[in-house]
Amino acid sequence: MSPAEPGHWQLRPLSGCWFLNPVSPVICSSIVRIIVLLLSASTILNAALLAQAPAFGSIKGRVENRNGQPVAGATVTLVALTNDAVHYETFTDDTGYFQHQGLLTGQYSVNAFKEEVGDQIFRILVHPESSVEIYFRLEAGRRASPWLRMQQDRQEIAEVFAAGVRANRAGDFEYAIEQFGAVIRLTPTCVDCYFNIGLSYSRLGRFSEAESSYKRALQIRPDYAPAYYGLADVFNRQDRPEDAAAARGEANRIAVSTLAADRALAQDALGRGIDFWNAGEITNAFGQFNAAREANPALVAVHYWLGLVNEATGETSEARRAWSRYLGADPNGEYAENARQRLIETSR
Repeated sequence: MSPAEPGHWQLRPLSGCWFLNPVSPVICSSIVRIIVLLLSASTILNAALLAQAPAFGSIKGRVENRNGQPVAGATVTLVALTNDAVHYETFTDDTGYFQHQGLLTGQYSVNAFKEEVGDQIFRILVHPESSVEIYFRLEAGRRASPWLRMQQDRQEIAEVFAAGVRANRAGDFEYAIEQFGAVIRLTPTCVDCYFNIGLSYSRLGRFSEAESSYKRALQIRPDYAPAYYGLADVFNRQDRPEDAAAARGEANRIAVSTLAADRALAQDALGRGIDFWNAGEITNAFGQFNAAREANPALVAVHYWLGLVNEATGETSEARRAWSRYLGADPNGEYAENARQRLIETSR
């Protein structure tokens, strides 16, 4: 049968289509549009299905003993808090390292354990396409650490830090070390954490560990005077008077330098506040005066200016309190007469 014979069907190209003959150009164009629409719908459906697909995260970290040495062959177990039937298990390598991928997002309890070494538990939140990093320090009798999240939750970090401070004050130094250590895992440059860990170790009589913690704080912030004072205390208790004197001298040097810097900062803020006041920008003036007071509480003149701002904003009681504070500290000062007059006027 010849392709040219009438009344028969054949495949032939027409406007970019291959269809059985006869097909008009209009029909071909419509069919193309339908196919394009179907393909587009399929693409959207596939994207929607992908969006609904489960998201995964991962966990990794190291397991060490109380002396900071790697623990090989430790068992790391993860149990989903919402469904204890979902659990995973892995083991550390010779360097104490472990890793587990393909975790469904959610909250997990993570336990590291090795016989005769100890165990430790963390509770974590795994986020999609992200990795939680944990460092275990195994020690018999260790209590579970606080919630840790891969994304740094400032409020939660503050709560954990506060728990460490409370534990230090209560004499529960081991627990305090755990809390500050938990914060460090999220914010490794927490200089106050290292200082407080040093303080806890010192109270426990573990002076070499205290010294290491204080020195770690100084590596992060060389002008951190409290760490030098902490070192001086450790050296004194170790009968190292020369080292103690050197540490105390460095702490005093930093403290004096910081005080001078704070005084200069306060004076500068006071000047800016006066400029704002003269320009009628009361809110900005108030902010600068407060900054000056915080930088140097001994800056007496700032109380006079705070009195003016409080008077201007209708806070008469606060204004009178500020002027009285100014006069009590410097009764013959530059603004003393004006302050007395304003106290008289606002008492009427």
